[in-house]
Amino acid sequence: MDNTQHNLLFDPSAAFWLDPGMGPPLLENSLIGYPTPEVVMDGEGDREGDGGGEGGVKRARKARIRASRACIACRGRHTKCDGVEPVCTRCQVEGKTCVYMKSRRGGGGRSKLRDQDQGKDQGKSKGKKTSVERVGVGVGASTDSLSSPGLQSASAALRSPLPRGFATFGNSSNSPEGTTVSASEIIEDGNFVSRYFEFFHNAHPIVLPRKRFLSQLQTDPESLGCLLPVLKHIGGLYTPGASTDGLRQFAHEKLSGDIPRNGFSIQALLLFSLAIHCSDEYKAAEAYLDRAIDIALEINLQSESFAWLYAECDPIIAESWRRTWWTLYCIDAVFAAISHHPNHRLQTILTNVALPCEDSVYSSGKIPEPYTIDDYDNREFAEDEITFSSFTYLIDSCRILSTQLSINIAERSPGERSLEAADAKWVNWTLYLPKCKQNLMAKDGNADETMFLAHIIANCEKMLLHRPHSTLHYSSLETRSKCTPPTHLLQTRALQKQMAFHTAKALEAINASILLFALPAPCIKHSPIVVCALALSVMAQVSACLNVLEQNEGGGQGYEGGRERIRLGLGALRAQRGVWGMAGRSVREVVGVARELLGIGVRRGVPMLEMEGGLEGYGEQSFVDMLADETLVLVDSGNRSREDICLYSMRI
Repeated sequence: MDNTQHNLLFDPSAAFWLDPGMGPPLLENSLIGYPTPEVVMDGEGDREGDGGGEGGVKRARKARIRASRACIACRGRHTKCDGVEPVCTRCQVEGKTCVYMKSRRGGGGRSKLRDQDQGKDQGKSKGKKTSVERVGVGVGASTDSLSSPGLQSASAALRSPLPRGFATFGNSSNSPEGTTVSASEIIEDGNFVSRYFEFFHNAHPIVLPRKRFLSQLQTDPESLGCLLPVLKHIGGLYTPGASTDGLRQFAHEKLSGDIPRNGFSIQALLLFSLAIHCSDEYKAAEAYLDRAIDIALEINLQSESFAWLYAECDPIIAESWRRTWWTLYCIDAVFAAISHHPNHRLQTILTNVALPCEDSVYSSGKIPEPYTIDDYDNREFAEDEITFSSFTYLIDSCRILSTQLSINIAERSPGERSLEAADAKWVNWTLYLPKCKQNLMAKDGNADETMFLAHIIANCEKMLLHRPHSTLHYSSLETRSKCTPPTHLLQTRALQKQMAFHTAKALEAINASILLFALPAPCIKHSPIVVCALALSVMAQVSACLNVLEQNEGGGQGYEGGRERIRLGLGALRAQRGVWGMAGRSVREVVGVARELLGIGVRRGVPMLEMEGGLEGYGEQSFVDMLADETLVLVDSGNRSREDICLYSMRI
C-alpha cells in the first residue's frame, strides 16, 4: 500500500491515542508505540496470569514485545494493534468495537481442527453467518475477562438485554437467536459514538467534550451506563445502513427502568427526548423530557451549587452540568412552542446557574470564570462591550420565546402595546449582538451551530409574532400542518391600521430565516429542532408569493426571489429527511401547501392534493412532479461525504 492510500485510511490528526494506564492523552506522529501488556495466551486464546490493575491488564515496564495478534478493526486499517484484551488501546480511544477472531494456530494439529470443523458444521444451519468469539464495546466490555468489579457491573448494565442487531458479549454460542451479527457489522457499531460527535454534538454541546468523554468512559464507564446507548442511537441515525430500530430499543430499555439520579441520566433523557421528538413522536418525547425535568428539580440542578458539588473538582464537568440545565430549559420552551402550549414547566423556575462559556473553550477544557445571568441582563450599562458566549445568546432567545408563547396562540389580539413590547425584546436582542455573533461562520470555515440555532429561533418567533396581523394570511390548507399555530385571531381596529408595518416585519423575518440555510455549512449538521421553524418559514413564504409579492417585480424581494427562497427551504428540509422523520413529514406538508396555493401544474395524471390526514399520504414521487420543469442537483458542502450534501432545487 502506498502512502496516499494509507493516509486515506488513517489520519493521525483525527484521533488521540491513549495509554489506559497513563494520564492525559498525547498526540504523536503516525503510528504510536504502545506499552505492550504481559499476556500469556493458552490454546483457546484466553488470558492467564495476573488479573489486577485497571481492566485486569498488567503492563510491562521495560521490554516491548510484538503483540501475538491484532483485532479486526486494526487489521482492516493496517494500523498497529497492541493486542490488549478485551479492547485494544486504539479501539478504546476511537470508541470502536474491538473484535479478536479465535486463533487456529497451535491447536493440536490438522486432525483436531478437522474434527472441530466437522462438529461445527453438523450444528450449524446452512448459510448462517459466522459469529465472533469476543466483542468489546467502548472500554472493558467483555465480562469473561474483567476482574474489576466496577467494570463488570458497567459492562452488565450496558449489554443486557440486547435487541436484534447487537452482538452479544462473551461466547456467541450462548446468544439468543437473531442477535448474532457479522464482524463487519460489529465494527460499524463501534463508529456510532464518533458519528454522534461529528454530526450532532456541535448543535447541542452538553455532553463532555470528546476527549474528556473518552477519559470518563475509561475511568468510570458505569457513570455513562445510560448516556452511552443514547449517543449510539443518535450516531446510528447518521450512519447509513445502521440498525436504528435496535439502537433505539436498547436506549429505550436502558432509560425505562430505575436510573441514577445524576446529571448524566438527565443528559441521556434530554438527548433521547430530542431525538424522539425530531423523529416526529411528540408525545413520547415530552414524556422523556418530563422525566428529565423531574430528576433535575429533585437533585437541584437549577442551582449553581450543584455544578460544583457534583463536579468532582473538575471544571469541565461543572460546565457540562450548567449546559445541561440551560439546554433543558431551552428544549422545554421549544417543545412548548412547537406543540402550541401557552407555557412550559421550567418557565417560572428560579435559577442562579452561571452562563456557559464558548463552545470552543469548553472543548479545550480551559474553563474560565463564568458570567452570570445578571451580568447579561445588565450588559447595556457596561463601559466596554462584552461578548458573551453563543450559548448565552441562545438562552436569551429561548427566554424571549417563553414570554411569547401565550401571545402566539391567543384567541383574541394581545393589543398593540403588548405586541410592541414583545417586538422590542427581539429588537434589543439583535441590537446588542456583537459583530462576531452576527456572522455565523468562524475563521476555520465552520458554522457556529449554537448561534445558528439562536438566530433561527429569533427569526421564526418574530415571524409568528407579526404574521397574524399582516396580509400574509393563513390558508385552510396550511392550518392542517402540525407546525402551524392556531390562527383564530380576532383583530382590533388599531392593529388593522398597522397591517403594512406587521407585513414588513414578517417578511423580514421570513427572508432571514430561510437565508440562514444558504450558509456554506452542511445542512445535516444543524440542530434537527430547526425543521419545524424552517417549515413554518417556507409556508409563510408561499403565502407571501400568493398575497404580497408581484410577479413582475424585479430583484430578490419580488415573486421570483420568493420562489427561490421556497426552493432553498425545501432543499434544506430534504437534507434532514434522511435522518429525521419530522423533516419527511414537513416536506410533504410544505409541498402540498405550495402546490395548491401557487397553482403548480399537475403532470402525468397526478391528482391535486387531498389534505385529509395532514398530508401523510403525499408521497415522494409527487414531490418530483411538483418541481415540473425543475431538477434537484446535489451541491457538495466541501466535506465530500454524502451526509454533508445539501439538496437545493434549481431551475435548469
